[in-house]
Amino acid sequence: MNILTPISTFGRVTADLELKKSQNGKNTTYVSFSLAVDKGFGEKEHTVFLQCVLYGSQAERMVNAGVKQASNIFIVGNLDISEYTRADQSKDHSPKVTLYDWCYTPTSKAKPADNASENQNDFMDVPAEAGENGLPFN
Repeated sequence: MNILTPISTFGRVTADLELKKSQNGKNTTYVSFSLAVDKGFGEKEHTVFLQCVLYGSQAERMVNAGVKQASNIFIVGNLDISEYTRADQSKDHSPKVTLYDWCYTPTSKAKPADNASENQNDFMDVPAEAGENGLPFN
């Protein structure tokens, strides 16, 4: 019995994507790819690879958006653990995620503009002409 578990995570696409059509008679478009997800910290940091699949117009949107190898993306989907047989006939398990949404993620923290305030707390400076409640709007 397979139990689907909701999952949302960030990761890196491990290869360029290719839009395919299913062979099940429905001619559904899909994309299948591996996502590298970093887990743990310090000496215990390691990478987990999730096999992902996305169908229909969302798959087309992903390919048309230019997602390729090394793209950082955020995914939302259902996690399933699939059993497969290795070449030596031993059984093993692989995590598979059927996506229902995705989006790009930033690759690095944005740097402030040259003329930006040097505020170390990342808070916005309130201009002197702020409203009665101290906010720049009312």
